[in-house]
Amino acid sequence: MTREPLSRRRFLTFSAAGAATLATARFSPAGAQTPSGPRGAPGGRVIDPFTLGVASGDPTPSGAVLWTRLAPDPLNGGGMPDRTVPVQWQVATDEGFRRVVARGTEQANSAMGHSVHAEVDGLDPGAWYWYRFRAADSLSPVGRTRTAPALGASVASMAFGVTSCHAYPDGFFTAHGHMAEEDLDLVVQLGDYIYEGAPNLSRPRVHEGDSEPVTLVEYRTRHAQ
Repeated sequence: MTREPLSRRRFLTFSAAGAATLATARFSPAGAQTPSGPRGAPGGRVIDPFTLGVASGDPTPSGAVLWTRLAPDPLNGGGMPDRTVPVQWQVATDEGFRRVVARGTEQANSAMGHSVHAEVDGLDPGAWYWYRFRAADSLSPVGRTRTAPALGASVASMAFGVTSCHAYPDGFFTAHGHMAEEDLDLVVQLGDYIYEGAPNLSRPRVHEGDSEPVTLVEYRTRHAQ
């Protein structure tokens, strides 16, 4: 298998959106009333709905799952109004999105925390792709993903990382920084992503909130942190 060079820090980080002609939308936190309408922010302040970035996973030879979540205020329940928002997605063979090869629209609704889960198919096996989302006039960061090799293909080597048990209060996830430096084909998540304990001021970092989460909104906030 021919390996395409992967520059440092591009595996787990995202580049800026490639279309400068598209402006950033202004989303209101839930309940905000502004002169500019339901998408405006108080005082004209621009609010980014893509604060949690983008992600991809579950690669197959012909596609992958793309994810994002609209959350302009992620540590306060997300901050989205209680309405459904159409979210467009694009997949391209180049970072500038001059060659878009797949696109679609998903509905982000409050029942799912305004998260988006797009299952992309029809791509080439063993290939790198760039992807992004758009809600109203707001563009997400650009992510990079790779499809799995074709079934039965001869694969000379594959580099992958393994991660598990992300205890937010106990450290700073420095292992992820090291993984971002590696030329990896895949990262496998094996264990818990959060722990739901109450804040503890003696730890290196402190959980949000005043107590252990028990409601759906509180768990979404803990995951967002």
